[in-house]
Amino acid sequence: MKSLKFAAACALLALAAGNSAAWEFDGLDSDAVAAYIPAAALPQGDAETLRAEAAADPDKFIDERTPEEVGLAFGLPVNDGAEAYGFPARYKISNDLAKLATVQITIDLSAQRLRYTAPGSSATFKISSGLPPEHGTPGSGRCFAPDFIETMHYSSLYNSAPMPHSIFFNGNIALHGTEAEWKLGQPASHGCIRLSKANAQTLFGVVKAAGKANASICVTGTTPAN
Repeated sequence: MKSLKFAAACALLALAAGNSAAWEFDGLDSDAVAAYIPAAALPQGDAETLRAEAAADPDKFIDERTPEEVGLAFGLPVNDGAEAYGFPARYKISNDLAKLATVQITIDLSAQRLRYTAPGSSATFKISSGLPPEHGTPGSGRCFAPDFIETMHYSSLYNSAPMPHSIFFNGNIALHGTEAEWKLGQPASHGCIRLSKANAQTLFGVVKAAGKANASICVTGTTPAN
Protein backbone atom coordinates (compact mmCIF):
# COMPACT_ATOMS: atom_id res chain seq x y z
CA MET A 1 0.00 0.00 0.00
CA LYS A 2 2.87 2.37 0.73
CA SER A 3 4.29 1.87 -2.76
CA LEU A 4 0.84 2.52 -4.24
CA LYS A 5 0.50 5.76 -2.32
CA PHE A 6 4.00 6.81 -3.32
CA ALA A 7 3.18 6.17 -6.98
CA ALA A 8 -0.01 8.16 -6.61
CA ALA A 9 1.77 11.09 -5.01
CA CYS A 10 4.43 11.16 -7.72
CA ALA A 11 1.81 10.98 -10.45
CA LEU A 12 -0.29 13.75 -9.00
CA LEU A 13 2.73 16.02 -8.62
CA ALA A 14 3.46 15.40 -12.29
CA LEU A 15 -0.14 16.20 -13.17
CA ALA A 16 0.15 19.49 -11.33
CA ALA A 17 3.15 20.24 -13.52
CA GLY A 18 1.10 19.56 -16.64
CA ASN A 19 2.04 15.92 -17.37
CA SER A 20 -1.17 13.87 -17.52
CA ALA A 21 0.58 10.65 -18.59
CA ALA A 22 2.66 10.03 -15.50
CA TRP A 23 0.28 7.87 -13.47
CA GLU A 24 1.83 4.45 -12.92
CA PHE A 25 -1.03 2.09 -12.13
CA ASP A 26 -0.95 -0.94 -14.43
CA GLY A 27 -2.78 0.15 -17.55
CA LEU A 28 -2.78 3.89 -16.83
CA ASP A 29 0.02 5.08 -19.04
CA SER A 30 0.83 7.38 -21.93
CA ASP A 31 -2.49 6.79 -23.66
CA ALA A 32 -4.21 8.87 -20.95
CA VAL A 33 -5.38 12.27 -22.15
CA ALA A 34 -6.31 15.41 -20.26
CA ALA A 35 -9.69 15.24 -18.59
CA TYR A 36 -12.51 17.46 -19.77
CA ILE A 37 -15.59 17.96 -17.65
CA PRO A 38 -18.24 20.46 -18.78
CA ALA A 39 -18.94 23.09 -16.14
CA ALA A 40 -22.39 21.68 -15.37
CA ALA A 41 -20.86 18.28 -14.55
CA LEU A 42 -18.03 19.48 -12.31
CA PRO A 43 -17.95 17.52 -9.05
CA GLN A 44 -17.90 19.05 -5.62
CA GLY A 45 -14.45 20.43 -4.73
CA ASP A 46 -11.76 21.74 -7.02
CA ALA A 47 -9.20 19.63 -8.85
CA GLU A 48 -6.36 20.33 -6.41
CA THR A 49 -8.47 19.20 -3.45
CA LEU A 50 -9.43 16.00 -5.27
CA ARG A 51 -5.82 15.32 -6.25
CA ALA A 52 -4.66 15.75 -2.66
CA GLU A 53 -7.33 13.30 -1.47
CA ALA A 54 -6.37 10.79 -4.17
CA ALA A 55 -2.69 11.03 -3.25
CA ALA A 56 -3.46 10.38 0.43
CA ASP A 57 -5.34 7.12 -0.23
CA PRO A 58 -5.78 6.15 -3.91
CA ASP A 59 -7.65 2.89 -3.20
CA LYS A 60 -10.25 4.68 -1.08
CA PHE A 61 -10.54 7.51 -3.60
CA ILE A 62 -11.14 5.16 -6.53
CA ASP A 63 -13.70 3.11 -4.60
CA GLU A 64 -15.72 5.97 -3.15
CA ARG A 65 -15.52 8.88 -5.59
CA THR A 66 -17.55 9.23 -8.80
CA PRO A 67 -16.05 8.43 -12.21
CA GLU A 68 -16.03 12.16 -12.99
CA GLU A 69 -14.05 12.94 -9.84
CA VAL A 70 -11.57 10.14 -10.54
CA GLY A 71 -11.14 11.44 -14.08
CA LEU A 72 -10.57 14.98 -12.87
CA ALA A 73 -8.02 13.94 -10.24
CA PHE A 74 -6.03 11.58 -12.46
CA GLY A 75 -6.20 13.45 -15.76
CA LEU A 76 -8.35 10.85 -17.48
CA PRO A 77 -10.97 11.43 -20.16
CA VAL A 78 -14.50 11.32 -18.81
CA ASN A 79 -17.89 10.40 -20.19
CA ASP A 80 -20.49 13.01 -19.30
CA GLY A 81 -20.69 15.51 -22.14
CA ALA A 82 -17.11 14.95 -23.26
CA GLU A 83 -17.93 13.48 -26.67
CA ALA A 84 -19.78 16.65 -27.71
CA TYR A 85 -16.50 18.51 -27.29
CA GLY A 86 -14.37 16.04 -29.24
CA PHE A 87 -13.03 14.13 -26.25
CA PRO A 88 -13.32 10.33 -26.06
CA ALA A 89 -15.71 8.75 -23.58
CA ARG A 90 -13.92 7.18 -20.68
CA TYR A 91 -16.13 4.18 -20.12
CA LYS A 92 -18.94 3.38 -22.52
CA ILE A 93 -18.09 2.46 -26.10
CA SER A 94 -20.27 1.38 -29.00
CA ASN A 95 -20.93 -2.31 -29.64
CA ASP A 96 -19.31 -1.94 -33.07
CA LEU A 97 -16.15 -0.50 -31.57
CA ALA A 98 -16.07 -3.26 -28.97
CA LYS A 99 -16.01 -5.86 -31.75
CA LEU A 100 -12.80 -4.35 -33.12
CA ALA A 101 -10.89 -4.85 -29.87
CA THR A 102 -7.97 -7.28 -29.81
CA VAL A 103 -9.25 -8.75 -26.55
CA GLN A 104 -13.04 -9.06 -26.34
CA ILE A 105 -14.62 -9.90 -22.99
CA THR A 106 -18.32 -10.73 -22.71
CA ILE A 107 -20.06 -11.04 -19.35
CA ASP A 108 -23.28 -13.07 -19.49
CA LEU A 109 -25.22 -12.26 -16.33
CA SER A 110 -27.95 -14.80 -17.14
CA ALA A 111 -25.52 -17.71 -17.44
CA GLN A 112 -23.07 -16.38 -14.82
CA ARG A 113 -20.25 -16.86 -17.28
CA LEU A 114 -17.50 -14.70 -18.77
CA ARG A 115 -15.98 -15.43 -22.16
CA TYR A 116 -12.92 -13.82 -23.63
CA THR A 117 -11.38 -14.09 -27.08
CA ALA A 118 -7.89 -12.94 -28.00
CA PRO A 119 -5.38 -13.83 -30.70
CA GLY A 120 -4.35 -17.41 -30.03
CA SER A 121 -6.55 -17.99 -27.00
CA SER A 122 -10.11 -18.00 -25.72
CA ALA A 123 -11.90 -19.36 -22.67
CA THR A 124 -15.15 -19.35 -20.74
CA PHE A 125 -15.07 -18.91 -16.95
CA LYS A 126 -17.65 -19.17 -14.17
CA ILE A 127 -18.34 -15.88 -12.42
CA SER A 128 -20.27 -14.42 -9.53
CA SER A 129 -21.93 -11.14 -10.48
CA GLY A 130 -23.63 -8.68 -8.16
CA LEU A 131 -26.38 -10.01 -5.93
CA PRO A 132 -29.70 -8.30 -6.73
CA PRO A 133 -31.68 -6.31 -5.98
CA GLU A 134 -29.37 -3.98 -4.07
CA HIS A 135 -26.05 -4.96 -5.61
CA GLY A 136 -26.92 -6.16 -9.11
CA THR A 137 -24.12 -5.57 -11.63
CA PRO A 138 -25.12 -2.63 -13.86
CA GLY A 139 -24.53 -2.05 -17.56
CA SER A 140 -26.33 -4.91 -19.30
CA GLY A 141 -26.63 -4.22 -23.01
CA ARG A 142 -23.60 -1.91 -23.02
CA CYS A 143 -19.92 -2.22 -23.80
CA PHE A 144 -17.05 -0.55 -21.99
CA ALA A 145 -13.36 0.12 -22.32
CA PRO A 146 -11.30 -0.98 -19.31
CA ASP A 147 -10.61 1.96 -17.03
CA PHE A 148 -7.44 0.66 -15.40
CA ILE A 149 -5.90 -2.59 -14.21
CA GLU A 150 -4.25 -3.25 -10.88
CA THR A 151 -2.36 -6.37 -9.77
CA MET A 152 -3.82 -6.12 -6.25
CA HIS A 153 -6.55 -3.77 -5.11
CA TYR A 154 -7.89 -3.56 -1.56
CA SER A 155 -11.50 -2.46 -1.27
CA SER A 156 -11.97 0.49 1.04
CA LEU A 157 -15.73 -0.09 0.86
CA TYR A 158 -15.65 -3.66 2.16
CA ASN A 159 -13.11 -4.04 4.99
CA SER A 160 -10.02 -3.90 2.76
CA ALA A 161 -11.11 -7.08 0.99
CA PRO A 162 -8.38 -8.20 -1.43
CA MET A 163 -9.27 -7.97 -5.13
CA PRO A 164 -6.40 -9.71 -6.97
CA HIS A 165 -5.85 -9.01 -10.66
CA SER A 166 -8.50 -6.30 -10.92
CA ILE A 167 -9.70 -4.96 -14.26
CA PHE A 168 -11.92 -1.93 -13.59
CA PHE A 169 -14.69 -0.75 -15.92
CA ASN A 170 -17.94 1.22 -15.74
CA GLY A 171 -16.86 3.28 -12.76
CA ASN A 172 -15.74 1.18 -9.81
CA ILE A 173 -16.96 -2.20 -11.11
CA ALA A 174 -14.09 -4.67 -11.45
CA LEU A 175 -13.33 -8.13 -12.73
CA HIS A 176 -11.19 -9.74 -10.03
CA GLY A 177 -10.23 -12.94 -8.28
CA THR A 178 -12.06 -14.14 -5.18
CA GLU A 179 -11.49 -16.36 -2.17
CA ALA A 180 -15.16 -17.45 -2.36
CA GLU A 181 -14.65 -19.70 -5.35
CA TRP A 182 -17.34 -22.13 -4.18
CA LYS A 183 -19.94 -19.45 -4.96
CA LEU A 184 -18.91 -19.07 -8.61
CA GLY A 185 -21.78 -19.74 -11.00
CA GLN A 186 -24.27 -17.71 -8.98
CA PRO A 187 -24.68 -14.03 -8.00
CA ALA A 188 -22.77 -13.26 -4.80
CA SER A 189 -20.87 -9.96 -5.03
CA HIS A 190 -21.54 -6.32 -4.23
CA GLY A 191 -21.54 -5.54 -7.98
CA CYS A 192 -18.12 -6.64 -9.18
CA ILE A 193 -17.52 -9.70 -11.36
CA ARG A 194 -15.71 -12.36 -9.37
CA LEU A 195 -13.63 -15.12 -10.95
CA SER A 196 -11.43 -17.85 -9.56
CA LYS A 197 -8.01 -16.51 -8.66
CA ALA A 198 -6.40 -18.58 -11.43
CA ASN A 199 -8.86 -17.38 -14.08
CA ALA A 200 -8.57 -13.76 -12.94
CA GLN A 201 -4.79 -13.99 -13.28
CA THR A 202 -5.14 -15.48 -16.76
CA LEU A 203 -7.54 -12.76 -17.92
CA PHE A 204 -5.41 -10.03 -16.36
CA GLY A 205 -2.35 -11.33 -18.21
CA VAL A 206 -4.19 -11.38 -21.53
CA VAL A 207 -5.43 -7.79 -21.13
CA LYS A 208 -2.08 -6.52 -19.89
CA ALA A 209 -0.23 -8.16 -22.79
CA ALA A 210 -2.56 -6.61 -25.36
CA GLY A 211 -2.81 -3.25 -23.58
CA LYS A 212 -6.01 -2.08 -21.94
CA ALA A 213 -6.64 0.29 -24.85
CA ASN A 214 -7.04 -2.82 -27.03
CA ALA A 215 -9.64 -4.54 -24.85
CA SER A 216 -13.42 -4.29 -24.58
CA ILE A 217 -15.91 -5.52 -21.98
CA CYS A 218 -19.57 -6.10 -22.92
CA VAL A 219 -22.28 -6.96 -20.38
CA THR A 220 -25.31 -8.98 -21.45
CA GLY A 221 -28.27 -10.77 -19.91
CA THR A 222 -30.20 -10.47 -16.69
CA THR A 223 -28.98 -11.55 -13.27
CA PRO A 224 -30.94 -14.59 -12.08
CA ALA A 225 -32.72 -14.46 -8.74
CA ASN A 226 -31.10 -16.70 -6.17
